[in-house]
Amino acid sequence: MIPVPPAAVPPIAMPRPRRAALPLGALAALLLLGACQTPAEAPGQPSLETRLRLSEAVDTARGEGAQATLATLRAAAAAEPRNILLQERLAGAAEREGAPAEAAQAMRRAIAAGGPTLARQMALGRAELLAGQGQAAIDAYAIARRLSPESPAAAGALATAFDIARDHAAARQHHEAALRQAPSDWTLRSNYGLSLVMAGRPEEAVRILGDAAHVADAPRRARHNLALALAALGRRAEVASLLRADGVAEARGAMPEDFEAFAAWLRSLPPQGG
Repeated sequence: MIPVPPAAVPPIAMPRPRRAALPLGALAALLLLGACQTPAEAPGQPSLETRLRLSEAVDTARGEGAQATLATLRAAAAAEPRNILLQERLAGAAEREGAPAEAAQAMRRAIAAGGPTLARQMALGRAELLAGQGQAAIDAYAIARRLSPESPAAAGALATAFDIARDHAAARQHHEAALRQAPSDWTLRSNYGLSLVMAGRPEEAVRILGDAAHVADAPRRARHNLALALAALGRRAEVASLLRADGVAEARGAMPEDFEAFAAWLRSLPPQGG
């Protein structure tokens, strides 16, 4: 069920890379391990990587978990601010532990030390979004887009950042570019459909998402965004039918009204940007 949020733009799923490519996390790890030079250790001392892994194992055995590992990474990254691998690992750990501003700072240090890459810019943009820094996220994703103009993930992420800033006109060109590059990606289609509803174009959203009602591999998010578009058009019976087919027991009761209220709230948002 999609609740009616009080005053925030609804979250939009971040697009995943195309299935044929490595996941961005794995790609980042390969790039960093291949390009980063770890400073030489003193003879007889375990390597930095070994010390970090041992620390993680000890933290887990003690039941201290990720917070203790994050503290270890903070100390190591502070000691070696130009170690790209350390800054990348700190960024990932900080984001997982709910410290996106720290994650963004660490990723900026990695970029300063090793230069921008698609993976680093995508990670920076995500951290900036989570930290509430919308313009910084747009800037990070725009660089990712310039670095890899063929990447649907970069185009979709930039579109998402513009949508969160409520600049749907700017978002549209990047949504469409992403779908030209990966037309079967349901996450990209779902995000574009929601963007169109937010922009007051529910008819177009239905055209983009209509297949979600009967395509077996369409995700629930796509069907619910289709339900939003239908609700915005006042097509309550279709909303109820779609939700019942999706196994939502409440579809007979208040659920269609919830979708209508949510769609109305989206239409009421004042635009931001161009």
